[in-house]
Amino acid sequence: MIKRHLGLVVCALPGLYLLASPIYALLNYQLFAAETPHFVRYVLIPGLLAITFFAVGLFAKPRFSALVGICGSSVLLALFLFEAMHTVSVVSVRLGMLGQLSEAQAETLKRNKNVVPGFTLRGLNRLSGTDELSEALLSGFPSTQVVLCTSKSGVVSYTADRYGFNNPDDVYNHRVDLMLLGDSFVEGFCLPPGEDLASRLRAGGLSTASIGIRGNGPLIELATLGRFGEILRPRHVMMVFFEGNDWENLERELAVPWLRTALSPDADYGLQTTAQETMRQARSILAERQSAGVTSVQLFTKTALLRNFVALQQTLTRLGLVYPKITPDNPEFRRILHRAKALTESWGGSFTLVYVPRIDRFIGPFSSDRPFDPLRRKVRDAAAAEGIEVIDIHEAIRAQAEPILMYAPDAHFNPAGAKFAANEILRRVEAMAQGNRETVEKK
Repeated sequence: MIKRHLGLVVCALPGLYLLASPIYALLNYQLFAAETPHFVRYVLIPGLLAITFFAVGLFAKPRFSALVGICGSSVLLALFLFEAMHTVSVVSVRLGMLGQLSEAQAETLKRNKNVVPGFTLRGLNRLSGTDELSEALLSGFPSTQVVLCTSKSGVVSYTADRYGFNNPDDVYNHRVDLMLLGDSFVEGFCLPPGEDLASRLRAGGLSTASIGIRGNGPLIELATLGRFGEILRPRHVMMVFFEGNDWENLERELAVPWLRTALSPDADYGLQTTAQETMRQARSILAERQSAGVTSVQLFTKTALLRNFVALQQTLTRLGLVYPKITPDNPEFRRILHRAKALTESWGGSFTLVYVPRIDRFIGPFSSDRPFDPLRRKVRDAAAAEGIEVIDIHEAIRAQAEPILMYAPDAHFNPAGAKFAANEILRRVEAMAQGNRETVEKK
């Protein structure tokens, strides 16, 4: 009887853990079980494995059930130990992304009153009580030092230009060739000055203004284009879409009433002057955050560290077994592209979409593009429906021998990745220019 109970208990441990996956997936059916690949991955396979462990514990011979249960529990324990090892290594990266400073770094920045930690526009507008698009904060803080991240070598930061973005101020002395809209990939997260995407494009001879802030999604980017596009009147506008979180960011943005008005043909995007009060409030909020520092509570509330640990996210990612959530339809994305293209063409510019893949596509022996491609198809189809060209960086990175070498541990581009993406954009811009020249010659 004791052996029977032992076998049941040790089989129940991995069985219960495996059973949690189909339960969670079915409770969140539209996100994790509504499509066949996700149903197989999150419901069928772990469900069958869980049933197998329970069946062995209940009906197999005691000695055999104990052996199976001990083996299963040992493997589960080993996976969690492996996960813990990688989670510890990720903590420092996450703290750096949140702006955690060493004591010496904090003291240095404390003496400099013109420094702000990293921020998101959606968060600052929410805390500032923004309720009108024309008064919203749609840029950073002009002539201010912005902390991108912290690393073992020190603080990585940039000095914002006259509008509050990561550019040398003299980029506006002449007409801008290219305006880059986007999130942290455009802002140049954790990349030293001169190694970010816009800097690489400028080094390639294209006068480029990076109009990107971490946390931005397509709707905020449209609003930013509405405010700064007419001022800069760039020859080209490119919206950089990151498949890792831009679709989810868009869903959150559409839930903000004042931000939804950016879709209207007669939207009042406002000016820097109309946003001065919001900017003042936001700066005060950042000053309070900077003095408080980063806490362990923020580490767990602002990141998915604990949830990912329970789900063995790091381990499964390294095996290539992570599937993203099912991509819901969002017709508003096409409206955003339509409006952005119309705004750009109003001053004679051209609008292009740049698609940036997430690092998970390229990790692990079982990695595959298939789970990630539904979103890619939706984005490309929306662009095609609006007659918008897409520069698909995924295709170029996938063609490399080791795509993973384009990314940093924080899942953003490293210097090599930023340079590679810039070269792809430069090549396509040159091809577009060549096509325009040939069209003119034929006429």
